[in-house]
Amino acid sequence: MTGNLTPQTYKLSFTAASLSISESIKIAEVYLGCKNWDETKRMIEENNLLQSRTGSRTVRTYRELAQRLKLLSNEQMELLIDGNIQEQKYLLWFTVCNRYKFIQEFATEVIREKFMSMDYELTELDYDAFFNRKADWHEELDAITYSTKDKLKQVVFRMLREAGITTDENLIVQALLSKRLIEVLRHNAPISYQIFPLPMADLEG
Repeated sequence: MTGNLTPQTYKLSFTAASLSISESIKIAEVYLGCKNWDETKRMIEENNLLQSRTGSRTVRTYRELAQRLKLLSNEQMELLIDGNIQEQKYLLWFTVCNRYKFIQEFATEVIREKFMSMDYELTELDYDAFFNRKADWHEELDAITYSTKDKLKQVVFRMLREAGITTDENLIVQALLSKRLIEVLRHNAPISYQIFPLPMADLEG
């Protein structure tokens, strides 16, 4: 793999936090109150607003979640705070897919494709086949330990359940995007819609 044929390296730091709904909303609330990420970080850490057991855990969790939230527009972040629980979950799934190409591709190439073919059972074998296929082109996947590989899979499946993309039994659930969620995701279309299991191929029209 050389030159322009070399794929972009996958970021894999998502194991530092799962969907983290309450923590993400708290960070968004603080940020929208001051519109300054340095000040947000200071307030979160000094006041332990994430209610972590240790300062190091607060720093680690904040760093991971802030990297995801920084990719949201102010309009998207406002809906994250004011929306209903399902809108909040879907927006956080969007932030994860937006931040992590590996998860985005799993959502579009595996989950969405299975849903479109009316195959609603997501198995670990589906994930393993996807991972092995990507590892052929991404040395960073091929180089990780078995325990790290297993941790990545655990976190991805946990996020899917937390976001309501799958059930506790790993069955894929049709996404029901509200009109206002569709609207705030429109700027990032079509990928912002393709990460969800939806019956229609195109929502941006």
